[in-house]
Amino acid sequence: MIVLITIALVLVPAAAVLYPFVRPGRLPDSLEDETSPRAEMERRWDSALAGLRTAELERAVGSLTEDDYLWLRDRYMTDAAVVMKSMELEEQEEREMLASIDDEMRRARERVLGRGGPDSPGPSDASTAGTG
Repeated sequence: MIVLITIALVLVPAAAVLYPFVRPGRLPDSLEDETSPRAEMERRWDSALAGLRTAELERAVGSLTEDDYLWLRDRYMTDAAVVMKSMELEEQEEREMLASIDDEMRRARERVLGRGGPDSPGPSDASTAGTG
């Protein structure tokens, strides 16, 4: 009787430990996403957008000179362009992504300065933001 209890006590934890290795199936989505090239591109895209938002905010509150802001904006816009090329997006998707960048920058500016602030962009600023 003691032998059967001992075998049961050994087999239950062994089965629990070995189950993930012997069950058929795919890896969890979280593991696949972490190593996929698309996930890396999405992380780089998010980083470029966050950098643009931060630069816009720092410029709006006055802690960043205009020259520094333009340098940072060009750098992050270049990073975003490289990511778009790497992802081989269709032309329509590129336009939508660039429009989302312009929209994010406009909202950040409005949050800090208000709708009619002294540095708020005119209609031509939004169309030329990605061409610098």
